[in-house]
Amino acid sequence: MQLEPGLIGYAALASLALAIKKHRPAPPLPAMPSPQVARIMGWMLVILSAITAMLRFGPAMGVVAWIGQLCIAGAVFVLCLAWQPRMALAAAIPALVLAAGLSLT
Repeated sequence: MQLEPGLIGYAALASLALAIKKHRPAPPLPAMPSPQVARIMGWMLVILSAITAMLRFGPAMGVVAWIGQLCIAGAVFVLCLAWQPRMALAAAIPALVLAAGLSLT
């Protein structure tokens, strides 16, 4: 199973959430980007997630796999955000590192 698009999608959704004032933690996380940078990074990660899915699965199945994995990543992110908001946002960095590690294999 190729999980890279979903992990990158999780990081994208976390970045997009950081762009919204409501979801920014009161004591800031270490190395937290500004809202504008977070928004740009989030959209770039969404695009990277789509490209990764299409490269892994091909253009036709890549779109389907990308949408499915992005939906699952979104559900996981929303549930984690409601339960442990700081952990949900901080988990984006390990998700990106894991996606990079998985893409090398």
